[in-house]
Amino acid sequence: MKKLLILFAVFAVFSCSDDDGGSTTNPNRDLVVGTWNLSELTISPAQDINQDGTSTTNVLSEIECTLTGRITINDNNTWAFTGNDLVITTITGGLFIFQCSDNTRNEGGNWDIEGNILRLADGTGTITLFTFSSAQETLTNIIGENLPGLQAEVYTKQ
Repeated sequence: MKKLLILFAVFAVFSCSDDDGGSTTNPNRDLVVGTWNLSELTISPAQDINQDGTSTTNVLSEIECTLTGRITINDNNTWAFTGNDLVITTITGGLFIFQCSDNTRNEGGNWDIEGNILRLADGTGTITLFTFSSAQETLTNIIGENLPGLQAEVYTKQ
Protein backbone atom coordinates (compact mmCIF):
# COMPACT_ATOMS: atom_id res chain seq x y z
CA MET A 1 0.00 0.00 0.00
CA LYS A 2 2.90 2.38 0.83
CA LYS A 3 4.44 1.72 -2.59
CA LEU A 4 1.17 2.54 -4.29
CA LEU A 5 0.83 5.76 -2.28
CA ILE A 6 4.42 6.81 -3.08
CA LEU A 7 3.90 5.98 -6.73
CA PHE A 8 0.72 8.04 -6.77
CA ALA A 9 2.51 11.02 -5.09
CA VAL A 10 5.39 10.87 -7.61
CA PHE A 11 2.91 10.70 -10.49
CA ALA A 12 0.98 13.69 -9.11
CA VAL A 13 4.15 15.81 -8.78
CA PHE A 14 5.37 15.09 -12.31
CA SER A 15 1.98 15.40 -13.93
CA CYS A 16 1.60 19.04 -12.87
CA SER A 17 2.72 21.48 -15.49
CA ASP A 18 2.62 25.14 -16.29
CA ASP A 19 -0.16 25.37 -18.86
CA ASP A 20 -0.18 29.09 -19.51
CA GLY A 21 0.62 28.48 -23.16
CA GLY A 22 4.10 29.94 -22.91
CA SER A 23 3.00 33.43 -23.90
CA THR A 24 3.13 36.30 -21.46
CA THR A 25 1.47 39.67 -21.69
CA ASN A 26 3.80 42.64 -21.97
CA PRO A 27 3.50 44.51 -18.64
CA ASN A 28 3.91 47.79 -20.55
CA ARG A 29 0.70 47.17 -22.49
CA ASP A 30 -1.59 48.37 -19.72
CA LEU A 31 0.78 51.22 -18.85
CA VAL A 32 0.65 52.83 -22.32
CA VAL A 33 -3.15 52.88 -22.44
CA GLY A 34 -4.34 56.42 -21.75
CA THR A 35 -3.94 60.01 -22.90
CA TRP A 36 -0.53 61.47 -23.77
CA ASN A 37 0.08 65.21 -24.26
CA LEU A 38 2.90 66.78 -26.26
CA SER A 39 5.42 68.03 -23.70
CA GLU A 40 8.60 68.56 -25.71
CA LEU A 41 9.49 69.18 -29.33
CA THR A 42 13.23 69.29 -29.88
CA ILE A 43 15.30 70.84 -32.65
CA SER A 44 18.98 70.97 -33.55
CA PRO A 45 20.81 73.27 -33.40
CA ALA A 46 19.41 75.24 -30.45
CA GLN A 47 17.61 78.48 -31.37
CA ASP A 48 16.54 81.66 -29.59
CA ILE A 49 13.11 81.78 -31.23
CA ASN A 50 11.56 84.33 -28.86
CA GLN A 51 14.77 86.44 -28.84
CA ASP A 52 15.08 86.51 -25.05
CA GLY A 53 18.83 85.87 -25.17
CA THR A 54 18.55 82.15 -24.34
CA SER A 55 18.80 79.45 -26.98
CA THR A 56 17.15 76.11 -26.39
CA THR A 57 16.43 72.88 -28.23
CA ASN A 58 12.85 72.64 -26.87
CA VAL A 59 10.65 74.61 -29.27
CA LEU A 60 7.66 74.54 -26.90
CA SER A 61 9.48 76.79 -24.41
CA GLU A 62 10.30 79.36 -27.12
CA ILE A 63 7.33 79.71 -29.46
CA GLU A 64 4.61 82.27 -28.83
CA CYS A 65 1.81 80.34 -30.52
CA THR A 66 0.02 77.39 -28.96
CA LEU A 67 1.18 74.04 -30.29
CA THR A 68 -0.96 71.10 -29.22
CA GLY A 69 -0.70 67.37 -29.61
CA ARG A 70 -2.61 64.59 -27.89
CA ILE A 71 -2.35 60.86 -28.46
CA THR A 72 -5.04 58.63 -27.00
CA ILE A 73 -4.04 54.96 -26.71
CA ASN A 74 -7.12 52.78 -26.32
CA ASP A 75 -7.33 49.37 -24.66
CA ASN A 76 -8.72 47.84 -27.88
CA ASN A 77 -5.39 48.49 -29.68
CA THR A 78 -6.60 51.59 -31.51
CA TRP A 79 -5.14 55.08 -31.17
CA ALA A 80 -6.13 58.62 -32.09
CA PHE A 81 -4.13 61.83 -32.49
CA THR A 82 -5.40 65.38 -32.51
CA GLY A 83 -3.28 68.51 -32.67
CA ASN A 84 -1.72 71.13 -34.87
CA ASP A 85 1.65 71.14 -36.60
CA LEU A 86 4.71 73.32 -36.27
CA VAL A 87 5.66 75.00 -39.54
CA ILE A 88 9.39 75.77 -39.82
CA THR A 89 10.48 78.02 -42.68
CA THR A 90 14.14 78.57 -43.56
CA ILE A 91 15.11 82.23 -43.95
CA THR A 92 18.89 82.46 -44.54
CA GLY A 93 22.15 81.97 -42.67
CA GLY A 94 20.81 79.35 -40.29
CA LEU A 95 17.77 81.41 -39.31
CA PHE A 96 14.25 80.04 -39.24
CA ILE A 97 10.67 81.19 -38.68
CA PHE A 98 8.53 79.02 -36.40
CA GLN A 99 4.74 79.15 -36.66
CA CYS A 100 1.89 77.01 -35.41
CA SER A 101 -0.52 75.77 -38.03
CA ASP A 102 -4.11 76.86 -37.55
CA ASN A 103 -5.33 73.54 -38.96
CA THR A 104 -6.14 70.71 -36.58
CA ARG A 105 -4.80 67.35 -37.69
CA ASN A 106 -6.66 64.17 -36.72
CA GLU A 107 -5.22 60.70 -37.29
CA GLY A 108 -5.73 57.23 -35.97
CA GLY A 109 -5.05 53.58 -36.46
CA ASN A 110 -3.86 50.50 -34.59
CA TRP A 111 -1.04 50.02 -32.12
CA ASP A 112 1.04 47.31 -30.51
CA ILE A 113 3.96 47.21 -28.11
CA GLU A 114 6.98 44.94 -27.93
CA GLY A 115 9.21 45.48 -24.92
CA ASN A 116 9.31 49.26 -24.57
CA ILE A 117 8.77 50.03 -28.28
CA LEU A 118 5.28 51.29 -29.11
CA ARG A 119 4.29 51.08 -32.77
CA LEU A 120 1.50 53.28 -34.10
CA ALA A 121 0.23 52.27 -37.54
CA ASP A 122 -2.03 54.75 -39.32
CA GLY A 123 -4.68 53.99 -41.94
CA THR A 124 -2.12 54.06 -44.78
CA GLY A 125 0.20 51.57 -43.07
CA THR A 126 2.80 54.16 -42.02
CA ILE A 127 4.36 53.11 -38.72
CA THR A 128 5.69 55.56 -36.15
CA LEU A 129 7.90 54.17 -33.38
CA PHE A 130 7.91 55.55 -29.85
CA THR A 131 10.14 54.52 -26.96
CA PHE A 132 8.05 54.09 -23.80
CA SER A 133 9.54 55.01 -20.43
CA SER A 134 7.44 53.80 -17.51
CA ALA A 135 9.70 55.61 -15.02
CA GLN A 136 9.24 59.01 -16.70
CA GLU A 137 5.79 58.21 -18.13
CA THR A 138 6.87 59.41 -21.57
CA LEU A 139 6.58 58.35 -25.19
CA THR A 140 9.50 59.57 -27.32
CA ASN A 141 9.63 59.56 -31.11
CA ILE A 142 13.24 60.13 -32.25
CA ILE A 143 13.03 61.77 -35.67
CA GLY A 144 16.73 62.65 -35.83
CA GLU A 145 16.66 65.52 -38.34
CA ASN A 146 18.40 68.88 -38.14
CA LEU A 147 16.54 72.11 -38.82
CA PRO A 148 14.29 72.66 -40.65
CA GLY A 149 13.41 69.14 -39.45
CA LEU A 150 12.79 67.98 -35.88
CA GLN A 151 15.02 65.92 -33.58
CA ALA A 152 12.29 64.37 -31.41
CA GLU A 153 8.80 64.69 -30.02
CA VAL A 154 7.99 63.71 -26.43
CA TYR A 155 4.55 63.01 -24.99
CA THR A 156 3.83 62.78 -21.25
CA LYS A 157 0.99 60.76 -19.77
CA GLN A 158 -1.92 62.86 -18.58
